[in-house]
Amino acid sequence: MAASAGLLKRKLEGEVEIREGAADAFHDLFANRPHHLPNVKDDFIHACHLHEGAFGTPGSTIEWTYTVDGKKKTAKQIVEVVDEQNKVMKFKSIDGDLTKDYNYFAATFQVLPLTTGTCKVIWTLEYEKKEPGFPEPTAEMDALIKMAKEIDDHHHGVKN
Repeated sequence: MAASAGLLKRKLEGEVEIREGAADAFHDLFANRPHHLPNVKDDFIHACHLHEGAFGTPGSTIEWTYTVDGKKKTAKQIVEVVDEQNKVMKFKSIDGDLTKDYNYFAATFQVLPLTTGTCKVIWTLEYEKKEPGFPEPTAEMDALIKMAKEIDDHHHGVKN
């Protein structure tokens, strides 16, 4: 059984380019003002509530309400990493819909500068499926990538 459990551990990565000027805004929204994310566009993230700690602080507990594939979901997460200098954050799910399908689920993003006046946002989802037939979190990844572009457009005053 231990060998098959290792086969259920996965990593999914996605990246998207955003304008350089949105890099700080992207990181700041997630780190210090995640409750403002629904103001960008509320078709993905509807709410973010602080349960324990303070926004932007490792060890804090937050709960998201969001929609993926037309289904309203929740995710309660612990903020594990907040690296302002390298624009990295990591969230580990401890309750909610993600914990129904996955024994472990963590989402990490990093914003990296490029030489072209743009940046790239890299999302990494690490997870362990409870059963082999459970879905890959591709819809979640697609929504996170789309949201990065929406934050970029919102920061630059582009209406979608």
